[in-house]
Amino acid sequence: MKMSSTQGPHSLAFRVMRLCRPSLHVEIPVRFDPSDLLFGEDLFDDPVAASHLPRLLADTVSTTAADGSTTSADPSDLSYRNRFLLQHPSDSLGLPGLLLLPQSFGAIYLGETFCSYISINNSSNFEVRDITIKAEIQTERQRILLLDTSKSPVESIRAGGRYDFIVEHDVKELGAHTLVCTALYNDNDGERKYLPQYFKFMVANPLSVRTKVRVVKVGWFKLIE
Repeated sequence: MKMSSTQGPHSLAFRVMRLCRPSLHVEIPVRFDPSDLLFGEDLFDDPVAASHLPRLLADTVSTTAADGSTTSADPSDLSYRNRFLLQHPSDSLGLPGLLLLPQSFGAIYLGETFCSYISINNSSNFEVRDITIKAEIQTERQRILLLDTSKSPVESIRAGGRYDFIVEHDVKELGAHTLVCTALYNDNDGERKYLPQYFKFMVANPLSVRTKVRVVKVGWFKLIE
């Protein structure tokens, strides 16, 4: 995503994050079972050896205390010595159940709903007042208004504060799109300032259809397929 703004210092600045489906967080490194390293899969080919597997595993993951006594490792122990061991069969998937927000803007395809989280931040040391915010999508054919606070401006944004909102748009055109965010506000000295920022992205076609024509001669006939 590319961004551009007018020259000159501004107290406010827009930040845009695309909202889309989160992905599952993968835990690295993936945990393993001690039997995979010490015994291998051939152990299960021998019924006699396989019957002794529980005792062998108990000896493998056991710990020795200072007095010489041996105790089994506690599954709830998160120390370095056994944190990579499987405590449950599902641990082998490497999915702890945590969701991960998108780390990049990603690709947008025709027919999707573009959803964006927009935050306007006050990075100055003073309060700004009477903020009128607009957000719209511009394409080669049209301009779609997504947000307009002209009738009810934001009263103020304190120093270091922010104002957040979410916009949505059903993507129905291919090619270049521009998310235009503008703010009209009163600065500390009473000057009315105008801040535009532009966030550009491309919309791609999710389907690609290719055709190929071949002519086959059969006697006096021509077949086209």
